[in-house]
Amino acid sequence: YWDEMGRGNPAGMHGPMLDRLVTVMEVDPVIENTVWESLALANAMTAMATSRDFAWHSIGALGVIELTAPGRSAMVAKGLRRIGLSDKERRYFDLHAVLDVKHSEDWNREALRPLVEEDSRRATAIAEGALMRLRCGARCFDRYREALWSDR
Repeated sequence: YWDEMGRGNPAGMHGPMLDRLVTVMEVDPVIENTVWESLALANAMTAMATSRDFAWHSIGALGVIELTAPGRSAMVAKGLRRIGLSDKERRYFDLHAVLDVKHSEDWNREALRPLVEEDSRRATAIAEGALMRLRCGARCFDRYREALWSDR
């Protein structure tokens, strides 16, 4: 959360960075314009994070986000660069292409390993959470590809 809030620096806050990109791209990010696959992903993440029964699943899901974010972010930043967006407009994605490599290493070292070392039975739920997040994410990206390239 500290990183998402810019580590105390307003210029690094994730929300305003994404809001600027929304304005530049002229998109309307409301539920009515959101594909069901993206809503399902958000619902899965929320369900895991808000139920004690799925606490270990949530930790796995968050871990896999940090693991996969750098590659996704780099590809988005490359696309935004290709369509002419400035460094400032791409900042969120350029930043995450680099920062989340360290976040993933930290998450593995400081969260996942100690939890599994303390009780190896947790590994199953952690892995299941990671797989749920990966599957939901794959459905989203399949849908995005379908929508973006449907006229080709």
